[in-house]
Amino acid sequence: MTDMLSTSARILGTFGLVLFPACVAPVGGSGRPAQSAVHEVNSAELTEAPHFRRALAFTSQRSVLAPASTGDVVSGSPLLPGLDEPVAMPTWPEGMRSSKLPSGLFNPMPEGVIAGYRADTGLDVMGMKKPVYAIASGYVDYAEAGHTLWTGPRDTPYCVRIELDTPIPYGDRKITHIYYAHLSELAHVQPEGKTPRTRIEGGDRIGTSGVANGSWHLHLGFLLDGEVEQSWGTFLLEDEIRKVMGDYRKGARLPKE
Repeated sequence: MTDMLSTSARILGTFGLVLFPACVAPVGGSGRPAQSAVHEVNSAELTEAPHFRRALAFTSQRSVLAPASTGDVVSGSPLLPGLDEPVAMPTWPEGMRSSKLPSGLFNPMPEGVIAGYRADTGLDVMGMKKPVYAIASGYVDYAEAGHTLWTGPRDTPYCVRIELDTPIPYGDRKITHIYYAHLSELAHVQPEGKTPRTRIEGGDRIGTSGVANGSWHLHLGFLLDGEVEQSWGTFLLEDEIRKVMGDYRKGARLPKE
C-alpha cells in the first residue's frame, strides 16, 4: 500500500497535484482501508483539476507551430478539449515556376517587355495573358479583385500584394512589399485581412497578366519601409525598379523560361 501511494504521489506530483489525507481511508485493524472513506478520482475529475490543466497547457504550448511572422499562425493546445487546435500555415498552390534573374530576384513575367513611363508609381511589363510569378518569397496580404484605381469595364480587376521575408535594401531604405496589378486571373484567392496569411515562395506563379487603360501589361510596385498605401515617396519609380531588377533598359525583354 505504501509503495502504491508513493508511486501515485510521484505521478500526480508531476501535474502539480497533492494527495491529501482526506482522500485516503484510515487503515483499520485488518490492514484494509474503510471503503466508505475512500474517494476514487476518475479521469474526468483529474483532467478538470486546475493544476493538471495548467501543466498540460504548458506542455502543449511547447509543441505548437512557431509563427514566421506575427499573426500568421493560430496556435492552441491539441491536448485539452475546449482549446483551439494548431492551424497549419496555408501555402500557395504548387504549379509552374520561374527562374532567377542575374539580380537574384525571380523573373516576374518571362518574355515580357520592360516599358512604363517616367514618374509612374511602378514598372509596367508588357505582355498579353502571360504567366506572372512572385519575384521573392513572403506572405500574401491579399490576392483578389480591387486595390487599384483602374476599374473600368475593360480593365482586368485582380491585384496581389506580398510582404517579403527579407526586405531588399535600397540606399538607406528597404523594399518590404511587392504589388502586382491588372491581373486577368489568379492562381489562388486570398481576401485582405485573412489570417493566417498564405505563404508564397519566390518563383511561384501568381496568375496571368491582364489589361488596364487599353494596354495589356503587368504593373509592378516596389513599396518601401512597410508603407503600403502608395502615397508619394513610399514607392520606387519605374527607372528605380528597373535598376533593382538588373539595370534593365526600356524595351528590353525579360528572359524566356
